[in-house]
Amino acid sequence: MIGHGLQWRGVIRTRRAVATTSLAVGGLVVSLNFGGLLGSPHTHDSVTSRVVAGISACVFLVGALIAVRGATDDLVKLLTGRISDSRSAALRVICLLCGYALVILGALSLIRVPWEKLLLGGALTGVILGIAAQPVLGNICAGLVLLVSHPFAIGERISIQSGPLGGRIEGEVTDMTLLFVQLHTEDGQVLLPNNAVLGAAIGPPAREAVAQ
Repeated sequence: MIGHGLQWRGVIRTRRAVATTSLAVGGLVVSLNFGGLLGSPHTHDSVTSRVVAGISACVFLVGALIAVRGATDDLVKLLTGRISDSRSAALRVICLLCGYALVILGALSLIRVPWEKLLLGGALTGVILGIAAQPVLGNICAGLVLLVSHPFAIGERISIQSGPLGGRIEGEVTDMTLLFVQLHTEDGQVLLPNNAVLGAAIGPPAREAVAQ
């Protein structure tokens, strides 16, 4: 029964991947046919052609985003057991970010967004958002570095020595996200910002260090 259920899940996942990919390709073809950056419109930019191109671009966007997520999940499942959980999480985040970025850029191209204005507006917006969200972006970048460099693993007991964190903190790593590292200490669950953890001294707990 379990094997039969897993087989059906695989069939459903495959059908879903085929459906979303077909949906994305169909939206791409129709949008290009009615006037995208990569093709010339067959009509004189009529309202109908613009509406059809816009709707098709939205169909492409939704289908492609779902397809990217499904392909990423399948890749992570394929590598399960071959790489550590933290590296699997890092791979998933990187694949999703790259895939989503490409899909969004493709959708913007289909609706013929001027790249010069887009880049200029994006640069100005990026500077403003970067200043406003500097702590969040710093934690995300630090989280990616921690996931890739793999200084510790989930389930491992560690000791973190850092001035910004108020000294030494010991506990078991229970979770790692793009913003925080979660430790289970004697006082309960503690969330540590990734940028503080990245700049801290990390080692075994004091008792284990003395025993060694």
